[in-house]
Amino acid sequence: MQRAIVTGAQGFLGRHIVHGLRQHGVQVTTLGRQPTAEASHVAMGDAPWCPAQLARIIEAVEPDAIFHLVGSPVGSPAELERLNLGVATAVMQALRDAEAHPLLVCCGSATEYGAAIVDGVPVCETARCAPISPYGVAKLAQTNAALAFAEATGTPVLIARIFNPIGPDMPTHLALGSFARQLAALRTPHGTLQSGNINVFRDFIDIDHVVTMLWDLAHNSEARGAVNICSGEATELGKLVEILIDVSGKKITIETISSRLRPGELGVVLGSTALLGRLGAGPPKTDYADVVARVWKAAEARFGGES
Repeated sequence: MQRAIVTGAQGFLGRHIVHGLRQHGVQVTTLGRQPTAEASHVAMGDAPWCPAQLARIIEAVEPDAIFHLVGSPVGSPAELERLNLGVATAVMQALRDAEAHPLLVCCGSATEYGAAIVDGVPVCETARCAPISPYGVAKLAQTNAALAFAEATGTPVLIARIFNPIGPDMPTHLALGSFARQLAALRTPHGTLQSGNINVFRDFIDIDHVVTMLWDLAHNSEARGAVNICSGEATELGKLVEILIDVSGKKITIETISSRLRPGELGVVLGSTALLGRLGAGPPKTDYADVVARVWKAAEARFGGES
């Protein structure tokens, strides 16, 4: 891989992907909503994106791969469809117009499985997806569109069905990111951390491992279609919160807020790594103390002293 385009490059995953690709010597062109100071970045503005403009970029860059990471987990169903399916559709139309067939890596989500997940049982890519949330519905629509595009055009497509990535600068709509911000914003060495149910087990994975796995899968011609990007381990959120509080050095009382509780929430959700293993991209062992410490360091630098 010599040249790549990364959409959504200003997001949590996007920033880490761009960094990882450049470490491998890849020439990266980034696309995002807002302008940046980088000459290799193209500001596309708000969705919807113009397929004709995207096609011109693709023709100019001649990428070996496109990592399509644009999307959002928050918003109305119409907004979620516009951001998650609409922009992906524009990228696919641009590839048709440019008559280009680079590897297309689409960022999927474990929420696509929805009701197919059985509490405590690792979910496989062959499970019949039955999303429950509007976000899951939008991401599955994106997946189905990308797989149909692959079949119709012969373009290689990888759906990276990502579970619970954690790492520096993770967004605050994610639980650990929210907790890190709350702690960093405290002006005293003690205080209260507001939370929902933290006695749940999820498939948390170091964002750096996500990047490594995507790099490995992108270079494996058999890694096409949907592939879980997960650790295969069920780790208690409360354990990560304890590590976070410990590295912060603060004395914290945890307060459960009823409005943050989710009725019917599954106790244990994790992905199967069987396919990853067969593809030679099994996840490394996660060092939770290390990755949580990195989450804290970034949050402290960004939100320290925030009122």
